[in-house]
This record gives sequence, C-alpha cells and structure tokens, in this order.
Amino acid sequence: MRAMPALDDLITAEGYELLRSELVTLRTSGRAEMSERLREARADGQADDNPALFDAFEEQAQLEGRIAVLEERLSGARIAEPNGDGSVGIGSAVRLRGLEADEIVEYKLVGAIEGSLGQGRVSVDAPVGRALIGAAAGDVVNVTSPRGELQLEVISVETPALPRRKAA
Repeated sequence: MRAMPALDDLITAEGYELLRSELVTLRTSGRAEMSERLREARADGQADDNPALFDAFEEQAQLEGRIAVLEERLSGARIAEPNGDGSVGIGSAVRLRGLEADEIVEYKLVGAIEGSLGQGRVSVDAPVGRALIGAAAGDVVNVTSPRGELQLEVISVETPALPRRKAA
C-alpha cells in the first residue's frame, strides 16, 4: 500500500487563484464598502441604540473573519503538482460509473480547502476523494459514505499538464 502524502495544504493552481482573487477583493472593495456602511450607520444616531450600526459591526466581523481564514489558508497552501502516471491526484478530472445505479458522474479532485460538490469539485477530504487518490482508469474503488457503501468504476482520468516554466 502506498504512503499517502499530506493533503491538508495542497490546492490546485486554479483554486489558489480563485481564493487569492477573493482575498484581494475583500481587502480592497469589501473593506471600502464596509467602511462606508459603518460611516452611514454611525450618522444614523446614538451608538447605544442603533440597530443598523450593530448589524454593520456584525458584518464587519464576518468580513474580517473571512479575510483571516483566506490569509491563513493561502499562507500554508502548496500548489499540487499533477500526477504524471495517469492516476488520480489533486487537479485530475475523473469520470466515474456508479456500479449500483449505473450512472456516470464527472468530478474534479481538488484540495481540502476548495471542494464544492455542487460545482463538481470533490475535496480530497471527502469520502469519494479519499477513495479516488491513486486510482487509475479501470479501477473499482469502494467508498464508505453517510449513504452507505458505494462502488465506483474509474472510467477515465484526465490530468492537467504541468505548467510551463519560463527559462531564467
């Protein structure tokens, strides 16, 4: 059995850029808009009886909390290198057949901090993601999920090409 690499801080290059872009937006326009909301709420009256001000403070706390989470995640993130051997890794697009229901699904396997099943992005921390790591086309993986045991046949694995590095 292969040793599993530490996956907690791995992220796809695409996912890194999405989170970085969100962070830049929150730091700039998000904070500017929040500053304006606070200024307007303070102008509405006394601080001790001002529901709009209390709401604005709550929203500011949520904004700063999201910024802190993004900063922490991005500071420790490592861009996952695509597998070159045809096996499933972070960044791989995987086509699967559910053997019980004979349905075909497609997922992109992504880092733990960027999973979004509704967008077809399965985290390596999810039961399906953990089962798929290292699998290749033709393999059948068993997944223990809250819905019970699933058997999925890996139909195909598409791995992104390594990014070209510019010569120094």
